[in-house]
Amino acid sequence: MPSAHTAVLVVEDDAIVRSWVREALRSGTYRIAGEASTAAEAEELIRRRHYDVLLVDQFLPDKLGTELVRAVRRSGDERPAVLMTARPHPGLNETAREAGAQASLVKSSNIDRFVEVLDSVLDGRGIFDAGHPRRPEGEAPLAPRECEVLALVAAGRTNRQVAADLGISGETVKTLLERAYTKLGVHRRAEAVLEARRRGVV
Repeated sequence: MPSAHTAVLVVEDDAIVRSWVREALRSGTYRIAGEASTAAEAEELIRRRHYDVLLVDQFLPDKLGTELVRAVRRSGDERPAVLMTARPHPGLNETAREAGAQASLVKSSNIDRFVEVLDSVLDGRGIFDAGHPRRPEGEAPLAPRECEVLALVAAGRTNRQVAADLGISGETVKTLLERAYTKLGVHRRAEAVLEARRRGVV
């Protein structure tokens, strides 16, 4: 359960939303552990600051929130994460779960709802906003390794560089990409990146 010492790390590029979060936490139940406006800033704060809950915008300037959460999970950090969006997005809840987040929240929610979500994840209960439509029928979820490969491809890495980054063979990279193409319903690299971004997985 939260206490006055429960720390929330806020990752949000909109200063108005950060102000709204501070107002919502003013009751004393929570405190702000730090604020970041980009994923890169957040990664630095995560290494340096103590926090109990990660509150992160899905659409950051440099990276998707789900990508940041995946990176946090790969590091072995299991502290709860809540994804925020300005409006509902189809498939967001499924993508959030696959990334390792415990909750989703639409920013237009009232303050009571916001605090309820934080309380729930600290109590070990996932809570995903019903406003996000379910993933369209036929859209198969990508495996975590497929998402990692696509994220690196989206960043401009070649297959050889992806293999070196992940410590796998070039043939494995090719196989993972082919599987991702099939799931995304595309045939080319650029199409895969565009479709993965549309789904919010890279």
